[in-house]
Amino acid sequence: MGQPRKRWGAVEKYLLDNGYEIRNAGGEKVIVPPAGPGGERRKSVRVGHTSSNSPRAEILKCYESKPRNVFGIDLDDIE
Repeated sequence: MGQPRKRWGAVEKYLLDNGYEIRNAGGEKVIVPPAGPGGERRKSVRVGHTSSNSPRAEILKCYESKPRNVFGIDLDDIE
């Protein structure tokens, strides 16, 4: 049996508390990181509507790896 999946509400709270911005794009969410040194923007990550339609929605495995690969955020640290 694998680890339980993360809920969108917990991930959203963690991101907002750490300076990330979450924008709506249709039914999906776009995670925009805080500006880097010198005010430059970094890459953003899109999370599908099946994983972000409510705070209780479970994040699918394919969307868990995106923040890790792009931002270096390990979602295993989120409660």
